[in-house]
Amino acid sequence: MSLQPYRALFANRAVSLLVIAQWFARLGDQFVAIALLWAALELTRSAAATGLVLMAYTGGVIAAGFFAASLLDRYPRKPLMLADNAVRALCIGAAASLGLAHLLNVWVLAALACIAAMSSTITIVGMRVYLPTMVPEELIVTAFAVDSSLYQLAGIAGPALAGIVTARFGWAVAMSVGAACFLAFVLIGAFIPAGAIDRGIPPESRELSLSEELAGARYIAGNPLLRGLTVLVAMGNFFFGIAIVGLAFLSKDAFGGDARGQGFMLAALALGTLTASIPLGTGRWPYPRGISLITVSIILGVLVAALGYAPNLTLACLVLFVIGVVDAGFFIWMSELRQRTPPPELLARTISASMILNTVATPFSSAIAGLAVGALHIRPTFVLAGLALALYSSLFVRNKPLREAS
Repeated sequence: MSLQPYRALFANRAVSLLVIAQWFARLGDQFVAIALLWAALELTRSAAATGLVLMAYTGGVIAAGFFAASLLDRYPRKPLMLADNAVRALCIGAAASLGLAHLLNVWVLAALACIAAMSSTITIVGMRVYLPTMVPEELIVTAFAVDSSLYQLAGIAGPALAGIVTARFGWAVAMSVGAACFLAFVLIGAFIPAGAIDRGIPPESRELSLSEELAGARYIAGNPLLRGLTVLVAMGNFFFGIAIVGLAFLSKDAFGGDARGQGFMLAALALGTLTASIPLGTGRWPYPRGISLITVSIILGVLVAALGYAPNLTLACLVLFVIGVVDAGFFIWMSELRQRTPPPELLARTISASMILNTVATPFSSAIAGLAVGALHIRPTFVLAGLALALYSSLFVRNKPLREAS
């Protein structure tokens, strides 16, 4: 395995600074995700109400997605990303301060979380769209692997540390750490050379209209490959999202643990993804991307169902490590197909629309997870979510444009 592609990628100072800054932002996301769940549980004492709070958090990302793409198409991206992370630091810092003062209620928590999530779309979309445009064509797959790997590095350190901090010091302290991570993005990102993120696809003035903002969604609807890919990923994320939210309840109800168990399981998932992402980023996958995506999605469903039978935390972490290994390929191949298909002038709007459509059902998976745990208990919830994911994914074997995509 040659590391030369990675050396070439990180020789670019702007890329290095953006990747490091984004690692801190994603680390902050991990702290917020765990702290938010346990804060909602403490304030409401209800799994269903907690699911609704998480729904508000994930729903904020979807609500602002088209707006983020519009801003990124028109204005310099570095100031937008810095402002995004400053807003997140303020919102999450405010929630932490109110929590430490015992003045926070669930409505204020949900509102602050939703605002922070809406702001986050600028950096989320900007990173996915413009990091690959900052490098030569031969390094695009490596850029996707780095994007996945840095997410998983944050996913290894973040959940484990956040779980320990939340269990020992409380969710408000964990949120304070999250706010500090967003502030770190601002401090590091300030050193990115001016205009570096804009060089691949420069911002341009264009008429502000609903038709323009929906151009990416229309392109997806009219492209058989992206249409099939989006339908597969959207519902796949719904079923997989139930399992991710369910990890907290698996730790608490099945294993008799706390936030630490949830953090260790998320870290195992991220470690598996990182383990596979690095070698996948050094070369070309020899098989068609489409059928590989479908096969991997079916396998993920089977593994999620198996997680419902895990007798203890150790075996659950092992299953999640394997899930992470399998999921790494899914993310890289999906991103590659999505990046290479649309024309440059529609790239930001298409990827933004794709990210919104891919996650449009995710807020509901948070709410459904809370309701399902209350009605069915946690283990049957995992089994049903996993089987549904496997069966749903198998339907796409008959989708020719997606199946034959290379």
